[in-house]
Amino acid sequence: MEWYVFAFACAFVVSLAAITEKRTLIKEHAMEFSTVLAIFNFILSIPLLVFADFSIFYNSIDLLILIYCASLLGSIAFLLIAKSMRHMDISRVSPLLNFSPAVVAVLAFVLLGEKLTLIQIFGIVILMIGAYLLESKNGMKTFSKTMKEFTTSKYIFYIVISFFLYGLSSIIDKYSLGFMTPVTYLATLQFFIAINFIVMISLFHNGVSGIKNGINRAGKWIFLVAVFTVSYRLLQLQAVSMAYVSLVIPIKKLGTLFSTIIGGKVFHEKDLLKKGIACLVMLIGVYLIVI
Repeated sequence: MEWYVFAFACAFVVSLAAITEKRTLIKEHAMEFSTVLAIFNFILSIPLLVFADFSIFYNSIDLLILIYCASLLGSIAFLLIAKSMRHMDISRVSPLLNFSPAVVAVLAFVLLGEKLTLIQIFGIVILMIGAYLLESKNGMKTFSKTMKEFTTSKYIFYIVISFFLYGLSSIIDKYSLGFMTPVTYLATLQFFIAINFIVMISLFHNGVSGIKNGINRAGKWIFLVAVFTVSYRLLQLQAVSMAYVSLVIPIKKLGTLFSTIIGGKVFHEKDLLKKGIACLVMLIGVYLIVI
């Protein structure tokens, strides 16, 4: 089977995960949702332990600590995205998620000294244009108003912060995968993320009762999100094992277009044509950044 079959399947499952997540978060608290999802994700990842090799950690506790740091950054970022998804239209949140490759590229340039090419810079500009199209109400006449709304929205601020947290986490991912297999890394990461959310819900929410509430009220839907999440991660790993990451990621990001249009239809959101065009523009930017 060709690599692009796995990549397109990944994109489709990403959109299913996002739509199901939005459907669940309409009634479910973001912390309870995120914690139960993290637990389900780890449970579904247990079969991966058969293929994992943890011997690398026997002589490298520093690497284990580094992976935990990545899991903590990713946990906080996911919670912020969940909060934004709960309160914003999926057709607004999904296109904005295309900014993540730009943030990773900039952080790699600043922290790792990696080269930032003119094409990548142009891609970042294209992303910014797409974001403006997404948020604008009546064209350039309302530029100042659009920028004010964009910069003062609490939930967009959460999304922006999550980009930087995910960006730092991705840099750790890239470094850590030089020492272990993707399956070992994924299994370790899922375990730490589950622990992180159990601690966070205990400290900042209602602890075990919150986990029980999440399972009782929306357990089957959260489990479905977990199935989709683990599935698209495995599909992405399979696609990347057969082709360059620069080919796989743009196709995977088509999931944001699917969730923008299909999710927008499902939840009866407005201006879907404009949002779909904005998402397409941003996908062009993503392609230019990762090629």
